Amino acid sequence: MPDSPAAPKRRVPNWIKIVLAVFAVLFVLGAVFGKPTGKPVAQPAPATTTSASPSSSPPAEPVLRVIRVTGSSVMVSDTAGISKTVYVPGIQPAADCYGTETANWATAFLVGKEVTLRSVSEEAGKTLAHVLLADGTDYAVAALQGGYARFVADAVTDSYADVLRAAESAASAAKAGLWGPPCNGSPTTPPVAPPPVTVPPAPASTPKPSTPKPSTEKPTEEPDISSAYYANCSEARAAGAAPLHAGEPGYRAALDRDKDGVACE
Repeated sequence: MPDSPAAPKRRVPNWIKIVLAVFAVLFVLGAVFGKPTGKPVAQPAPATTTSASPSSSPPAEPVLRVIRVTGSSVMVSDTAGISKTVYVPGIQPAADCYGTETANWATAFLVGKEVTLRSVSEEAGKTLAHVLLADGTDYAVAALQGGYARFVADAVTDSYADVLRAAESAASAAKAGLWGPPCNGSPTTPPVAPPPVTVPPAPASTPKPSTPKPSTEKPTEEPDISSAYYANCSEARAAGAAPLHAGEPGYRAALDRDKDGVACE
């Protein structure tokens, strides 16, 4: 029997060769670098945009300017020219006794100055607040320390009330302001006016008696003291003028025989 012809060989497709080559390369790489650890690779966290957190400090108080002070009320104005009245709790300024001095002091102490308000609250339609100068001086404390006000425990905390009481006690111990005379701590005692000073009149000058100058004229027998004239005593008696005394009209030494000052006796 004749031999049959040989069967033709099949060719391996190229894609299979490529796949086998890739697996071979991976096998070699795995043998060289070792087995994978199996731990996940940390991925970088995605960038997040964070906004700045608000500050925990309270906002600064607005600076105001004092326009007028009346008792415990203070009128202030802001930079826009808007004014409002603020009542200072914890004090009662002097009104009757030492009131004028208190008003003058408060005007000089506050009016025209820049201030800030602390512990602002509303009560019965009024704005209550502590008034502080730029250097931190508390108006209520300064008024009590100077003896220009009395402490009243209304609308103030216990800790602030202790501060105000201490200021009032210091003024009372020092007899300052209304704690001294003439008020002596009583707000209703009217001030005592000093007694008027009476200036004694200047003593009237007493004129010195003038010393009469001696007359240089020779004395006559008798002064001519009247136009009456009697030639003798009979004539004087007839006229009803006798007796004639010295100094009377018609008296003459010639008619006075015994020179006793009585003529025509």
